[in-house]
Amino acid sequence: MMRENVLALLLVLSLCANAYLIFFSHSPIDQYIPGVNGIPVADLSNISGQNNYIVDENGEIIAVSPSPAIELTPDLPPPGEDSFESPPDTPGVDQDSEDQREGELPTPEGTLIPDTEVTEPVPVDPLVNYTSTRYGFSLRYPRNWTMNEAVAGRTVLTLVAPIETGCDSETSQCYEYIATFTVEVDQNPHTLVLEDYFNKAVSLLQLEYHITTTSKSAPAIMSNSRSYQIEYYTHDERGNADRDFMQYYTIIDGKGYILSYFGPYSSWENVYDHNKADAQGIVDSFSVTRTYKPA
Repeated sequence: MMRENVLALLLVLSLCANAYLIFFSHSPIDQYIPGVNGIPVADLSNISGQNNYIVDENGEIIAVSPSPAIELTPDLPPPGEDSFESPPDTPGVDQDSEDQREGELPTPEGTLIPDTEVTEPVPVDPLVNYTSTRYGFSLRYPRNWTMNEAVAGRTVLTLVAPIETGCDSETSQCYEYIATFTVEVDQNPHTLVLEDYFNKAVSLLQLEYHITTTSKSAPAIMSNSRSYQIEYYTHDERGNADRDFMQYYTIIDGKGYILSYFGPYSSWENVYDHNKADAQGIVDSFSVTRTYKPA
C-alpha cells in the first residue's frame, strides 16, 4: 500500500512540472536551447557535453550522448630545444654576463697565511755570573767550567776548566789533565799592609813548594784596588817540575783575597795554557762589595 502511495505522489509531481513548463514563462531555460533566443542549431557543438538532451529547430527533443572530456596537453617544445623556459631577466643584471659567469669554472681563492714573525734565537752568554753574599765578592766564569762552593780552609770557591786526557805511548798509562781556579778569603790577615802581606806569602811558598826563584812578580790591579801578581811552578819530591801557578793577592776592607790558577806543568802547551786566558778573565771580573764605616 505504501509503495502505491509513493508512485502516485511521484506521478502528481511529474504532471505539475510539465504543466509549469507549458503554461508559465521559462526564459532562463530558453537561453540555452538551440533555435530559441537566436541560438543557431550549428552552435550545438559549443554546448557543454553535460546536457543529455537537445531540442532541434522544430522543437523536438533529441537525446545525445555526453561529449567526451577534453584533456589539455601542455605544448611541448620542438626537439632540440630546452624543455624549461628561461626565467625572466633580473632587472639590473646583464644576462650575457651572467651566462658567461655560469660557464666559467670558479677560481679558488688564495689561502691567506698569516705572517709568522721570525724570532732570532737569543744568544747565550758564554759567561756565568757568580756572587757570594757570605764573603762579599762576585765574578764571571766560562759556562763550560765546573763550579764548586765547598769550603776547605780559606778556599771558598773552586772552578775547574774542561778536563783534557792523554795517554803515554811508552807506558800506555792514561791521565786526566786538570786546570783549577780557586778563591781564598783570609778573614784575619796578619797585616793590613799589602806589601808585607805579599812578601810573607811568597816566603811560605818557597818553603812549602821549594821555590827558589819566581818567574814573574809585579804590582797589579784587582777589583779597582792595588794587588800583587806572581807566576811560578812547583817541584815534586824528586825535584821534577810539577805544576804551573798564577796568583793575585790583595787586601780589601781588612780581608785578604788570594786568587790562584794552576795546572799540570809542561814544556809544551797543555790544559794550563789552553785555559789561561779564561782564568785571566775571571781575575779581571773579580769584584769585592765594599763596606763603608761612618767617619
